[in-house]
Amino acid sequence: MNRQMVYIFISSFSILCVGFGLFPLLPIYAGKFGASPTLIGIYLALTYVSITVGTMLAGWLSGKAPRRLMLIMAGFTGVMALALLGKAASLWQVIFLTGYVWFTGGIGLANIDVLTGLNTESTNRGKWFSRIALTNPLGAIVGSLVVGQLVDWKGYPLMFVVMAAEYAIWPLVALLFLREHSLPASQSNQPDRARSAKSSHVFHFLLLSILLSAMTISVNRLGLSLEMKELDYSAGTISRANVIGGLATIPIVLWFGRLSDRLGRKLFLLSGYLLAAFGGITLILAGQTWQFWIVAATTLIARSISTSLASALATDILPPAALGRNLPWVGTASWVAGIIGFAFSGLVIDLAGTTSLFALAAALSFGSVILAGTLPGSIPVLRSLGFWRKTSINPVPSGTGNCSSLPC
Repeated sequence: MNRQMVYIFISSFSILCVGFGLFPLLPIYAGKFGASPTLIGIYLALTYVSITVGTMLAGWLSGKAPRRLMLIMAGFTGVMALALLGKAASLWQVIFLTGYVWFTGGIGLANIDVLTGLNTESTNRGKWFSRIALTNPLGAIVGSLVVGQLVDWKGYPLMFVVMAAEYAIWPLVALLFLREHSLPASQSNQPDRARSAKSSHVFHFLLLSILLSAMTISVNRLGLSLEMKELDYSAGTISRANVIGGLATIPIVLWFGRLSDRLGRKLFLLSGYLLAAFGGITLILAGQTWQFWIVAATTLIARSISTSLASALATDILPPAALGRNLPWVGTASWVAGIIGFAFSGLVIDLAGTTSLFALAAALSFGSVILAGTLPGSIPVLRSLGFWRKTSINPVPSGTGNCSSLPC
């Protein structure tokens, strides 16, 4: 096994364990300081502004600063911000410190995506991106269990200290184990201009589909916490919903990633977008614990599939020399979607109610399905139907021995 991929996996898990563990409780933590639903939405939007800036900064610094240095500096300063979050005395301190943690996470995740792309080949890219995407459900399981239990047991201060210690893993891994990955001169100095122009056009369509689906996922994640809070579920119960979602996600993400190397990324990317829509529809009807489990599972599966296969597809599309600069935009599209989704979610809830919000979110994900359908690549089931329809109209004469157009 590629040791660098193991270190990349550990680093990604360290970041996402904190992110997934804390996120469901951020609205509740902000509520302790008197934040309204609209202000909570703005607060979560600002955290996504921060992670967007971090992701874009990582792309801008690509080729200008060593990736290891970016990971080390961002990681260790993020640890300090996490430790201070438990001692926050006002809402503005909570907003600022949370934003800085998410900013460092954006730098870390962007570099992890690029390192994954540079360390994989097209024949195993889906497999490796899906394995790295396993840090989404694993982070949700471990982070939610730890955070929920610690908050119920000793409150928020101790929980933030423990999360800070866990967050310190990824800068330590970068310091001790990760190595720089450079492109061969033939790839970095002689890009194919025709391919670059075509790939840029396709890449922009991919980014737009990611944006729409990620808005659905962001609304689902916020709606899950707010709906369960409205029904007086405890912090531990809210966290356990994410644990259930994580357990359901693991086998599906592994399976989809492996199959995408054989059947193409498009079919499974569309499946992820449809699952996001299904999560929004389920939230409209949810009122019992098991229904919230379904929302948590479908939302996390959609997020894991969408991020991993979108990154793998983008790596397929982009020339190698453009990965460091352009691949972080895949993450940026997701974070921008979070900014829009969170900023308007509270406002829509105040004006039109949660049902309208969740219905709108599902519609956005259906829009991403339409956009993704225009991307290059066929869907195996539809391709097979088209093949048999064609051969039934124009059958190959028997006895010709010519099967050049058939899968002989």
